Amino acid sequence: MASSSGNRKYPPRLYQIGKTPNQIRSMNHSCFLGNLQTLRENVGEDVWDELRESTVGVIIKLKELDYTWSAKHVHYFLVNQLAVQSSHEVWSLIVDQPMRFSLYEFGDITGLNCDPYDTEEQCDVAHEDFWLKMKVPISEGPKLNELQALFSVIGNWPREERVMVGLLCLLSIGIFGISSNSKIPLHLAKRVMDPAAFQRYPWGRVGFTSLVDSIKMVTYEVGKSYTLHGCVHALLIWIYESVPGLGELYGNRIEEAEIRVRHMIVKAMEDRYPKWGEDEPHQDLDNMIVDILNDLLNDKFWDVVPSTKPLKRKTHVTAPSVPDRVDESPSTKRKREKETAPEMEESHTDMPTINITIQTLLEAVNNLSGRLETMDVSVAERVSKTLEASVQAQMEARIGLFETEFKNKMAILQEEIKVLKGKDNEKTPSAAGNSKAHDEDDACSNTMVCLHCQLVFFMHKILTVFSYT
Repeated sequence: MASSSGNRKYPPRLYQIGKTPNQIRSMNHSCFLGNLQTLRENVGEDVWDELRESTVGVIIKLKELDYTWSAKHVHYFLVNQLAVQSSHEVWSLIVDQPMRFSLYEFGDITGLNCDPYDTEEQCDVAHEDFWLKMKVPISEGPKLNELQALFSVIGNWPREERVMVGLLCLLSIGIFGISSNSKIPLHLAKRVMDPAAFQRYPWGRVGFTSLVDSIKMVTYEVGKSYTLHGCVHALLIWIYESVPGLGELYGNRIEEAEIRVRHMIVKAMEDRYPKWGEDEPHQDLDNMIVDILNDLLNDKFWDVVPSTKPLKRKTHVTAPSVPDRVDESPSTKRKREKETAPEMEESHTDMPTINITIQTLLEAVNNLSGRLETMDVSVAERVSKTLEASVQAQMEARIGLFETEFKNKMAILQEEIKVLKGKDNEKTPSAAGNSKAHDEDDACSNTMVCLHCQLVFFMHKILTVFSYT
């Protein structure tokens, strides 16, 4: 993909490279499509068929799809989010490809009505009698567990009332995706009593808001669990559609089905944002969307090594888009962190995470090499000192040995010299005596020469030791 011109900023990562939280926490949700089977068994097949063809019947159709729910994949996409300052869309960065989950994607996946709210429409119906029949407080919306408690008695109810109970169950399970002990907002629950008002209401917008609000409020690195509301199955299907390899592994291929784009549902430039009646989006988000639509996305932007300070999520409480909704969560704004994205002179296909890993390994090798060099010098010094000490000790021991031997030799020589001198002083007058004295002088001379040779040899050994050391 071509690189965008200039240094256009995009939304930064929600979590830095290497700081992504692991899934040590459990993901909870209440969009249990399996609960619909009990509903089917109690409302009757005629009512079930009508519910399936209603404006929220896609919830039943999702149940009929054979695919594998994977909290692991949902968690992976959520913790790889970009920190977009928009409460109405989620962007996830997988390798270097940003992928959008907005009202457009939600509507395309579910087929639910996602039109803007009609603020002038009023739905005034008398709901009190039916609420009393359901044994629900008239000032509140019903809970799923209250509706399920009716399954044993609604078999004899009129068809219209069984349809209303079924629609309320679909709202709780598949649209709001709230716990069985949470109330459906009263002003929306009453619409089941007016079929026309129920059919034209943008339930897709309600379900999307419930889901995204819960995503924006989650802090993934603390606590033991977190909970998502809304139709989480639409989120997983979006993930499968955005990364086709996942869909092939964990979903069933539907022949002749339309293949969605990887980044986002393509719209005209002027319609690049779903209508929410709010101000213009942040500039970095707009830069990214515009570059994607113009095929100018700089997918090397996120290769930049982030700063050491983690991004923080700042909670911003706003008025709920669907009033009186139970378990509503305020939208969360993310703190923007400035990052630089220089143009890359060389294009490559290595993943950013691999680049960072290689860089980290190179730094580690350099550090290790430095330590080895330092260690070599230190070892050499220690070895040299040890050898010097050993040689010195050996030299001193040998010198001491020769010194003792030398003293002994000298003592012997001195004694022998004294003896010889004593003999030399004895004089005899006779010729025979002179001859004998001469012979003794020769013997003494020979003995002196021998002693001298021994002394020279001994001194030579001492000098040899000193020259060796």
